[in-house]
Amino acid sequence: MGNSEYRKTIDYILDLIRSGMLRVGDKLPTERSISEKLGISRNTVREALRGLEILGIVNGKQGSGNYLTDNISDSIAKAMDIMLLMNRTSKEEICSFRRSMEKTVCSYLIARGCSSENKLKIVAALNTLKETEGTEENPAADRDFHYSLIYATENGFWITFMEAVSEVYMRWIDDFLTTADSEVRMKLQDAHEKMVQGIITGDTAFCHRAIDAHYDIIDNNLKSERISNVQ
Repeated sequence: MGNSEYRKTIDYILDLIRSGMLRVGDKLPTERSISEKLGISRNTVREALRGLEILGIVNGKQGSGNYLTDNISDSIAKAMDIMLLMNRTSKEEICSFRRSMEKTVCSYLIARGCSSENKLKIVAALNTLKETEGTEENPAADRDFHYSLIYATENGFWITFMEAVSEVYMRWIDDFLTTADSEVRMKLQDAHEKMVQGIITGDTAFCHRAIDAHYDIIDNNLKSERISNVQ
């Protein structure tokens, strides 16, 4: 009975979203009103809402109520963090996944045709990356550059999952970018420029080679880090 009531609450919230009566940023009905409408206990409603909060769909504000939010990528990132802690995955596996997905993203942009507006945003992000080379702002600029590729797809599903992967990935790559020597930074910048060149010219193979060059550098750093930890 408990699970059935729990599910009833979730289905009710999802129906409000489907019907357009509830949008991101809107306040949810109170626990009491949901309880009375569905004929179930407030405790069950509260538990169901907390479950939606863990999933990043609901945000509870003390003294204000519950609001519909869009933090699903944050929830996925937290799940990935737990997988890392439990040795269910590794930095290398996450890096490998991101390499493959970035190839998929760039292939999609080339095959579908990247809009002029999105091309300008990608080039602008690349220029910012160049300008911040060797500064403490560089890791954030690197993040923004890779995000510009994801956002250019305008594919909500990819954006959600790649944001989550990038969030976890960047936590250890930021330190690497900050401490990398000038030669490594130049190689990364060259890879970034060639990725953009491949997208603009429509050369998928050229773009993929640039992505491989980029992630080979990251992989070598992870291998060196692992060896150092063993020693």
